[in-house]
Amino acid sequence: MSKTYKRLGKFLDDQTSDHVALSFDQIEQIIHRKLPKSARTYDAWWSNSPVEGRHNETWLKRGWATVDINRKSSTVKFIRSTLPARRQKPLRTKAERRAIADGEQVTILKAAPTAAAHDIALAFEWKMLGNVILDANGNVAFPSVTNGAGLYRLRLDGIDRSQVYIGESVNLRRRFGNYRGPGPTQQTSLRINALLKESIAAGAVIAVDIVTEDVKLSINGVQVSVDLTDKAMRRMIEHAAIVATGGTDIEIANR
Repeated sequence: MSKTYKRLGKFLDDQTSDHVALSFDQIEQIIHRKLPKSARTYDAWWSNSPVEGRHNETWLKRGWATVDINRKSSTVKFIRSTLPARRQKPLRTKAERRAIADGEQVTILKAAPTAAAHDIALAFEWKMLGNVILDANGNVAFPSVTNGAGLYRLRLDGIDRSQVYIGESVNLRRRFGNYRGPGPTQQTSLRINALLKESIAAGAVIAVDIVTEDVKLSINGVQVSVDLTDKAMRRMIEHAAIVATGGTDIEIANR
């Protein structure tokens, strides 16, 4: 159990009520230190999913659970729970079970002490923005787009083949500007600019799709607020989209 939150555990032990509401500032006063940034950023930090060695053992092993997490007002409520904390047991893979059945010596790996399990669910929908064309000067021209953060997908539908390029950016308008007029050292932008020009010249139709909102993410059953200005968050969605698109009969231009 994490010693960092020992004082919070003692505080919960001293409670006579079955519920107590605390602000994040009050919790920081109790533990005599600042909460990590993730506690104020992700609901999943307050999850009641029992994992040995995780900070939430502080309340789970004392028979408490968190509810009504509100990061906007920086508050959380603790309630007495009738559900005992479970210690997760290491799972044997099919290969390990087969080896054991064959009488082989197998080393069983134990679950990691911190956040060993991740049950992640991600859902989002591409929105059609418009088409990429060549202007009167033969330069690449993109449809108008927000200067905010998001994901983008270029669908190159050619006569002989179809390709998809998926990317992310903290500023979509600037990223498309790089593709229109790449600098001499911007290797990726140079490659995409050439790909777009060659594809349009060969008769391909290039559609642009974006994701800038309504992304739903849950981790271990807890709904997580999605901030697309967070690069790690965008990259997770980007790679999920690449994997999902790779399951269709389309060439991924990212490779």
